This record gives sequence, structure tokens and C-alpha cells, in this order.
Amino acid sequence: MRHFSAHRTVRPLGAFEHIIDLYISRNPVQFTLVVELASPIPAPRLESALARLQQTHPLLAVGIDRTGDRPTFRESTEPVPLRQVRADDWREVAAQEQTLPVDAGGSPLARATLVSGATDDRGTVLLLTFSHQITDGRGALRAAHDLLAILDGQILAARPAPVDQESLLARLPQVERPAAAGPAPTAAPTVATIRPFDGAAPTVEIAELDPATTAHLRSTARANGSTVQAALCAAAAQALSATTGAESFRINVPIDLRSALGLDDDVVNRFTATTVVLREVADRTLWSLAQDATAQLRAARDTAREAALMLASLDPADAVQAEAAMLAATGADLEITNLGVTGPDTSSAVAIWGPTMTTQVRDERILGVVTHAGSLRLVLTAHGEVSGLPADIAGRLSALRG
Repeated sequence: MRHFSAHRTVRPLGAFEHIIDLYISRNPVQFTLVVELASPIPAPRLESALARLQQTHPLLAVGIDRTGDRPTFRESTEPVPLRQVRADDWREVAAQEQTLPVDAGGSPLARATLVSGATDDRGTVLLLTFSHQITDGRGALRAAHDLLAILDGQILAARPAPVDQESLLARLPQVERPAAAGPAPTAAPTVATIRPFDGAAPTVEIAELDPATTAHLRSTARANGSTVQAALCAAAAQALSATTGAESFRINVPIDLRSALGLDDDVVNRFTATTVVLREVADRTLWSLAQDATAQLRAARDTAREAALMLASLDPADAVQAEAAMLAATGADLEITNLGVTGPDTSSAVAIWGPTMTTQVRDERILGVVTHAGSLRLVLTAHGEVSGLPADIAGRLSALRG
């Protein structure tokens, strides 16, 4: 444990950050974004860019002091650690990242890995790994965008430390919403349990849609009163049904509060989650399932503020209670974390994948989705058998072109 007495307090952890930190104190949770670069980057140049990124986003330059009554983010001058490895496949390195817990008492709570040899014909692969106390996937994507901008020579202004999620949400005006059309679908969840961390590497599998197929998916989803996210849920449910023979599935979907509530795009946690329940999967079309998922996701976005504040109000006293809260919120057959479409400021990136992550929940499957340079990319992280799930989902979505 580091001694923080000489370091400035950035701010106390918010209630939701505290729940995450209590959970992580027993169950490591970090996630990785993978950026395939068009050309090699010398390590000194990357180290300099990472240092400037820390100046832009304060939570990339903190550790967590747990010595007081409430844990706090404390400032540190230490750089983001950078290691260099050679590997034939970046998936091996991404899997290894899940075996190396981030030291919450150290600083910072992010690290970088430069992989050479993985795609020599396309340049270099950069892995950016973040501990979940300081950001979610969308915040990590913001960090990746800004790092690429810095590498391209842009000067970015320093941002103030973002306030905690519930304090920000409490400042927002209440919005009167129409009464719901009916109760949300429910299904008895499988009781989730912890898989004790043992340092074993998970399986990482990928698939992608080319730009033409991705564009067709987006336009066809709109024409069918659906969204890409809902189509992903539907295709995943069909793929799982074909593999398992089950007829009902629960799909955990994080809800990005930035887009749902018009919040700033900061490197910080700004999310809640919902569970999409799809039934009678084998007897329904993909678009019937997707329309069902769309309605559920729309209702969840409409109540995202209230859901986030409710989760933050749980105030667990210890890691055991935090585990119970997180397991209740995330128990599902699959999680789909869709980071959306990347912005135009990533011209030096050939591809972006992620997030790859595990949360130490037994039998979990986490599907990370990013659309970059017109291509939708899927990456699945799981312990145990995954049965080519990303390729199956991608195949079902590709088949929509006819």
C-alpha cells in the first residue's frame, strides 16, 4: 500500500465508485481497449503522449487511498506504465492483461502495452488497460481518442477532475416522463456466483463486419424500428439458443449516461445497466426479437438517471455486500458492452477493439463492440467454452444482406 500523505486529494470516491472499489478489492476488474495503429510508434514518443494524456484527464493520474473513513482519489506524478512485448496475436496479450490486477493503492490506475509482431504489415498494436474505479468503456474510448490526437500533434487542454456520477445526476432537473405502457419483461435470473480469481487467462475471440455490411445493418435496423444494439441482442440470443437449446435469455446491457442524459464525454464512470429479456427465441425472427429489445432498451434509457441513483444508494458496508449488489445487477447469460461509433479523430488507427474484460463472475461472457472506420467489431472475453459465439453473431447479422 502506498503512503499518500504528501499527495493532494483530488476528491473522495462517489457512492457508485465506492461500490466498484469495494468489489475490486476482492475481485480484480480491469478492461482493455485494443488499437491497431497504421504505423509503428517509438516507445519514448508514446510515453510522452501518455504523460500529456494524464495532464488532460486527471483520473489517469491518481491512486486510491483507502486509509480513511472513505476512500479518496489522490494525485500522483507517476507515469502510466508502458511495457513492450512481441506477440503473433494481440488476443494473447489482451487475455494476459486480465491475469494482472491493477494495484489500486498504486498510481495510476491505467497502463499501456505496445505489441510488435502482431500485425507487422499494418503497424503496431496498442493496448490501453483501465481499472474500473476511474472510468467505464466510453470514458476509455475518449482517452484513446485523445491519445491518438496527441500523437497526431494536437494540443489538448487540461480538464478539471470530473465529479462523481451521483453528485452530477442529482444536479440534473427532474424530467416528467409518460407512464410506461406495461411492466418490463422479467425472467428468473440464474443466481450469479463469484469465480475466485486465480490468474488464469480467459479466452478472447473476435469477429467483424465489413463497412458495407455494417452500413446495411444500420439502415435495415432503422427500417425495422430497431437499433444496432437491439439487433446485437437478438442475434446473440439466437446464437445462444442454437448452442444451448434454451428458449429464454437475459442479456446485460450497460447504459451510457453521456448519450442518455447529454453529459460531457469525460474519462470517468458514467453508466448504469439494464437486463434485456428475450423469450421464445427459436420461434421468432431476428427483427421480432430486436424490436422487443429496442422497446426494453428505450425504457431503460428513459429511467437511466433513477436507476443509477438507486444503485448508488445501496451504500454497502464491505466487499461482501458490494459483491451481492454487483451480482444482482449483472447476472445474465451474456453482457454486451457496445461503445458505439468512434469519432473522426482516430485517423491513425486502423481498427479499435474492445473492451476485453472479466469481472470474476462464474461462467460470464462479455461481448465488447466498437464500430470504427465503418466496421463493427466484436470481441468476446470468457472463461470456459465460448463455441465461436462472436463469429455466429456476426454471421447472423451478415446474413441480413441476403
